[in-house]
Amino acid sequence: MFGSHFYHSTLRKAVSVFGTIFNNITVIRLDGSGGVLNQIKVPLAYGPKQKFLARLEEKTGTDASMALKLPRMSFEISSIEPDTSNRLGKMQTVEERHGTDASKKQTVKHVTPYNIGMQLSILAKNQDDGLQILEQILPYFQPEYSVTIKPINGWDYKQDVPIVLTSTSIEDEYEGDFASRRVLTYTLDFTMKMRFFGPTQDQGIIKEIEIDYFNQANTSEKYSGLNYKLDPTTAEESDTLITSGSPGTDQYKVVTSYDPLGVPDSFTITTTTPSGTFAQQEIVTSSVTGHTMELSNAVLQSPSGAILTVAAPSGWLQVGETLTGQTSGATANVASYT
Repeated sequence: MFGSHFYHSTLRKAVSVFGTIFNNITVIRLDGSGGVLNQIKVPLAYGPKQKFLARLEEKTGTDASMALKLPRMSFEISSIEPDTSNRLGKMQTVEERHGTDASKKQTVKHVTPYNIGMQLSILAKNQDDGLQILEQILPYFQPEYSVTIKPINGWDYKQDVPIVLTSTSIEDEYEGDFASRRVLTYTLDFTMKMRFFGPTQDQGIIKEIEIDYFNQANTSEKYSGLNYKLDPTTAEESDTLITSGSPGTDQYKVVTSYDPLGVPDSFTITTTTPSGTFAQQEIVTSSVTGHTMELSNAVLQSPSGAILTVAAPSGWLQVGETLTGQTSGATANVASYT
């Protein structure tokens, strides 16, 4: 029902990242004069603390080298719960540039935040060992410590994962005879704010737009088309937009073209701010759309306005653009036309 197989190793990454944080903790023991007697790197393993406590209670015979050494640490996943306080919008997606096809991008449409509970146990046979380990951990959590991971396999997309220290407890069992080994247990509970990502999908990138204008009363009558296109179409989001000239490396520009469908044989144009005198039958060029037309008649109505009649226009005009006579050099601004 949900689709094809996918696997981002989310929980494996959570375990790996969490364990990496605590894999370089050491304990130093001093002699009576304050000199360093020895330095021990504290072993770290995944598993419940009960497993290691059971091994401590096993009979090892007369060979003490077979006994489990302390101090050591263990950790395990204690819970997985939805993070309802950090719920994402259903339309929110994660995007990444496609590795091989510049016309597409990769997307993940399903992202759900979860709180992953992690429990870290510190096992020590004397108080000073346990306190040394504890003090090398607590200052970094205020109460959270953030790490950065790549949650989606094969992507460069990165996610910051807060790891929150929620509680700390100490257990010291005094019961037992003199032959029993004493174990101090420090238990630290953490919450990792992870996100589970759904399958990746390829999605096309819009690099060309065609806008068509129709007669509202008769939609089969198309007036014109306006087209926008990237040059080159292989341009990427990180490239630089230029407004003139030919694009170079890591550059692109937006090319605009017009599709003058349904243009009539002539226009009657009302203009403003005329300058100069237009010549009959001269070619007039529009400044914005770049269309050309032949001037059939020009009637000056007032110093601030004129009526132009043109034939064979190559396309529709835009209100506000300037018309220029190629022969006379006269100009006028388009106020309206029919």
